[in-house]
This record gives sequence, structure tokens and C-alpha cells, in this order.
Amino acid sequence: MEDNFAELLQRCSRQDQQAFKQLYQEASPKLYSLALRLMQKPELAEDVLQEAFIKIWQKADSYNVQKGKALTWMATVTRNKALDKLRSLKLKYAETDIQYEGLDFASDDLEPEHQEDLSQEMQRLRECLKQLQPAQRECILLSYYYGHTHQELSEKLNKPLGTVKAWIRRGLETLKPCLS
Repeated sequence: MEDNFAELLQRCSRQDQQAFKQLYQEASPKLYSLALRLMQKPELAEDVLQEAFIKIWQKADSYNVQKGKALTWMATVTRNKALDKLRSLKLKYAETDIQYEGLDFASDDLEPEHQEDLSQEMQRLRECLKQLQPAQRECILLSYYYGHTHQELSEKLNKPLGTVKAWIRRGLETLKPCLS
């Protein structure tokens, strides 16, 4: 499936509308789940998904298969659109008391082959996250999953801003080779 996403993105970069339609049909359930998790409201998640796919269409030529998986690239576009929307609306992220229950950002109603792809990716991510120190792991998840800024993390964790930035930077440096 991943190769298919990369191929579809490549075709989209050549303005292939049929490829874009297929990409939307296959990737939108996962990306909508991510948007919904961040936005907490279906109507806002739908707006984010629409904005994300517009950017995916416009920037498909900037996707580089050597730098990562197509779904990861599209999820990053979606996440950034969601965070932009939240900041523009001055909304706060809803956090739960369940520790990082949202690592599986896709909904359960995905088709089986999509669910298998996602669960393999999530399992790999979980294994890589285990390599991190607890403080690094917490900062990275709160930053990338819940969308907290470095400043917010500094205040939330009662740690100096430089420490939080260093934890995240070093954690990402550890994750990069593991996830490649």
C-alpha cells in the first residue's frame, strides 16, 4: 500500500486528477482520524482534511520517497494544518488521563489491509520510542501528538526551555535511524 501512496503522489505532482481522487479515497480515513484526534470536533476535522488535501495536491512534487513514507508525509501535512487551525482558533488541545492512548491514530473502521499497514508502523514506532529516556519520550509525544509548543512543555513539565528543546532534539536524533 505504501508504494501505492508514493506512486499516487508522484502522479499527483503531474496534475493527474484521477490519481488524486484515488489517493483521497485510500488515505483520507487515516488522515481524517488524525485530524479528528487533534481537533476533537468532526466539522473542524473535515475542514482540516480538506485543507490538508489541497496542500497535498499543490505540494505533491515536494514529496521525496528517500526522506520517508508517503503516508507519513501526508500525516505531517495534516497534523500541521490541524495545529495551524487550532492556533488560529486559539483552542487548547484536549488531553486525556489515559497515557498516550492515541498512538494508534487511525480509527477502527479502516479496511483490514490499511489496519495491518498502520499497526505494523505503529508497532515499529512503539519499539523505537522504547529506546528513548522517559522524559524524551514524553516531550516528543506531547509535542508531536498533542501539539504542544516547546514553551508549553517547559511550563507543563516545569523544566527550562533549553532542556525541553534538547530532550526533543536528542530524542528525534535517536528515533531517526530506528525509523528509517
